[in-house]
Parts: sequence; structure tokens; C-alpha cells
Amino acid sequence: MRSPDARPKRIRMPAVVRSLWVSSRREASHRNRARPRGGRLRWMALGLSVLGVQSVGLGLSPQAASRASTPVRTMGSVTEITAGSMTLRTDAGPNMVVLLSEGVTVLRVPPGATDLKAATKIAPGDIAVGDRVLARGRHSDDQNSIIASSLIVMGGADLTKARETERREWREHGIAGLVKAVDRATEEITISVPNLSTIPGNQSHPVTIKVAAKTMLLRYAPDTVKFSDAKPGTFDQIKLGDQVRALGSKSEDGTEFAAEKLVSGTFRNIGATAVSVDLQAGTITLKDLATGQQVLVRTNADTRMHRLPPSMAQRLAKLNAPGAPSKAGSVSSESGSPSGAPGAAGEAKGDGAGGDIQQMLEHTPPLTLSELKPSEPLIVVSTEGSKPSEVTAIMVLAGVEPILAAQPKGSKEMVLKQWSLGMGGAGESGEGP
Repeated sequence: MRSPDARPKRIRMPAVVRSLWVSSRREASHRNRARPRGGRLRWMALGLSVLGVQSVGLGLSPQAASRASTPVRTMGSVTEITAGSMTLRTDAGPNMVVLLSEGVTVLRVPPGATDLKAATKIAPGDIAVGDRVLARGRHSDDQNSIIASSLIVMGGADLTKARETERREWREHGIAGLVKAVDRATEEITISVPNLSTIPGNQSHPVTIKVAAKTMLLRYAPDTVKFSDAKPGTFDQIKLGDQVRALGSKSEDGTEFAAEKLVSGTFRNIGATAVSVDLQAGTITLKDLATGQQVLVRTNADTRMHRLPPSMAQRLAKLNAPGAPSKAGSVSSESGSPSGAPGAAGEAKGDGAGGDIQQMLEHTPPLTLSELKPSEPLIVVSTEGSKPSEVTAIMVLAGVEPILAAQPKGSKEMVLKQWSLGMGGAGESGEGP
């Protein structure tokens, strides 16, 4: 008979979850992820699978038994701990109470783990507020909580250290820019990278990214601004106008970059006027100035909303004026894109036309949906959604009249330099890549 303290050999990992760390990035800047395979850290993808633990007798009523027979799992960050239970702020949004059944299995794993080889068995009392938890079990009779049979825990302090390490890695060995050319025969991409200092007529320079068989390719998913939701991608998916971020090494002259990890995506910059706002749903209905069509814009906790100060809007407008020195960093309203990680190698710094817009926005007051008025001019930076008429906003900017007014007549282009998603995904100025 197996000792109750022996490590449960029947704990299997069907390889389904990649998420304990998966929201750890989003949480760091306001949500996140972990690392995929390969051993390197990656926000939003712990790569851990759900434990296949035997069900525990829960003593449910016959009517509730059928409802509770389906195993459930949830993951999130611990916000409160009480005797016999804990509360998680789940990645899906709402809070969930997790009841700790007698004999619940609790394993702690380090950030970046892809299996349970490095797991250590701990007591439920060792879990702390701020830890990331993947809970597996069954719904309680009232369906308002989960009775956990097993927990996988990743320490909050460990995650903070891991995020700092990865930020540093992307800062020192990362690059980001807009795709200007794609050579499918050689699997090379040429991107436009902002210069460290802005000189009229010399705002960016080209860098050729070389993709090898071992390069990890990821693609931002439609209708999401989270790096944690990026999916495995292929070279054929990368196209002109895409935003690319890569981690790897530069050649001595800085003209070539060997990529170890690369994430790409298609984004939109929409110049529009507000039609209506639904505060409860968190949506804005806009009229796209380029097409004349209405667009439904969804906002969430990761959406950054700001009102540009007049001086900043005027500086940015100069980039969009006819005869501007360079449009190397421009993005079209149909295929715009956010820029790479803050501090990534080659990224522009400073303020005004040549600076990183995200860095500038960190010093501007936030904007709320309730402040928006009908017919107010806006610029929305979004993912390319599954429907052209519906998008999820990465950024919503008001106070943009000078930028829209400076837009060349008949042009769909808005020169906004390169939008930053942060080091770890949309919303976090440090989530990773």
C-alpha cells in the first residue's frame, strides 16, 4: 500500500496547459505569460500540463454529482488566503474561491519549468498571496467555488525575478521594427528600426533578420493584445507591414540579426471619430475616417487610454505633414503595428517625433471611457481582428486633432512611429518580448 506521503506516480501531464506563467506577465504590467519549450523564459506559457489526479470523494448530492463529475481547472493569482480556501483572481477575469480538500496535492515548480521534474511537494500553508496557481478539481454543489484535488504553484517572488531576467535579456539582445521586405527563398526579413537619435531624413535604418530552422516563431492571435496568447507561427505568415520582435544576436556592423525567437503580428491604426460608448460593455463605436464605416472597439484591462497634451500631438503631427523628412516608421490604417520591447536594441528614445510613443504616454494622464464625447477624434491601435468591423484595442488616444489634420489628403497613412506593446505583451511595459 502506497504511503500517503509518497509522490503520487499517477500525476500525469497530458500536455495541455501552458499557462501558469502565462498570466504572470500580464500581471506584471497588468497581465502575462510563461515560456514555451526550449528552456528559455517566456511570458505567458509555463508549458505545464494539467495534473491527471484521481478525483476525490466530495460527498455531493446525487443531483449535483452529475454536474460535478466533469473535472474543471482554473488558474490565476492568489489574492486572499483563509483556513481551508484561497481566492484567485483568474486569468478569465472573475475571482474564484478554491476550496482545499483533505489530502490535496500541492506541487511548487520554478518559473520556466516544462515538466514536474523540478517540482517539490509543499503544504497548502506554504502558498502565499501573489503566487500563481493552477487548480484542478470539481465544482462545488452550488457551482460558486472549486474543490481542488491538486494544485501547481509558482511563487510570486520567483516570477518577479524571472521577469526581471527576461526583461534584461530582451533589452540587451532584442530588436523590433516594421517589416519592409520578406525573402521567402532565404527566409530573411528586412525590418525598419528606429535610430537611437532622430536626425531629419535619417529616422530609421534597415536590419536583415535571419531565420534558422531552430528559430522559435510565434504569431499574435486575432482579437487579443496579449503576448501570452501568441501561437506557434510559420515564416509564410509574416508579411509587409507586420510588426516583428526578435531575440538573438547582431552582426558586428549591426546590419544583420540572427534570431533565436521571433514574434510577429498584423495591427491596425484607425483614425476615427467616436459615435457612442457603452460603459457597461467597455466598447466604443467609431466611424473610421478612412473607410466611412463603423467599427466596434472592445477595451479591456490591458487597453491603454490617454489624452495627448497639445504639445505632444503637435510634435507627432509633424511626422504626418506632407514633405516630412522620413516615413520609414509609418504605419497604414489597415496594417499598422505596435513596436518592440521598450529598451530593445535599436529602439528610439527621447520624446517628440523621434521618441518611443509608449514611453511618452507613461507621463500623460489616463483617459476613461466616460470622458469620451460623440464626434471626438480618436486614434485606435488594435490587433487585426477576425472581423474588420470589430477590433480589440491596444491603445486609444484622444487629443489627436493635429495628427489627423496633418494626414496627407486621400492617404490612409498615419505616421505614429512605432507603438510599443511592452516587454511582455500588450499592456505591460515589461512583459516579454
